[in-house]
Amino acid sequence: MRKITFIALFVFAFMLFSADTAAQQRFSAVVTDPDRWETVEFNAPGECAGTPEECAVAMLTELNIPVGEEPLFSVYPIGPVDEKNVTVVFVSHFVEDDDSVLGKLYRLELSRSSDESAAFNLEGLGRMFQCMHGPVGWRKTLCP
Repeated sequence: MRKITFIALFVFAFMLFSADTAAQQRFSAVVTDPDRWETVEFNAPGECAGTPEECAVAMLTELNIPVGEEPLFSVYPIGPVDEKNVTVVFVSHFVEDDDSVLGKLYRLELSRSSDESAAFNLEGLGRMFQCMHGPVGWRKTLCP
């Protein structure tokens, strides 16, 4: 039941915050503003030449951040920012070993130096929590 609730909340939250992805010209502040997320400090993992989803999981694994066996992904190709091609990837997963946290959502800002470059670099990492108790929705503070 918790997993169904988590998936329903995840879908509802992204439908609520999603931008006009068909045109891919405007994105919600949830996608573009890293200040809305709890910043996760990291030592940059190596470059990754896979898909954004594969690279997100590989980078989180290299940083010792577990995302479960079946994480959910949302990918937002932002485009050129400061002479880099930026893609934002959301990775969410259901948390089974914590009575206060239902799920965790990570925001990875990946960049490539050009469209021809196949390798992604991790530029930024943020995190949000879905709590078992309290107000419904994602928050950047730890659950009570």
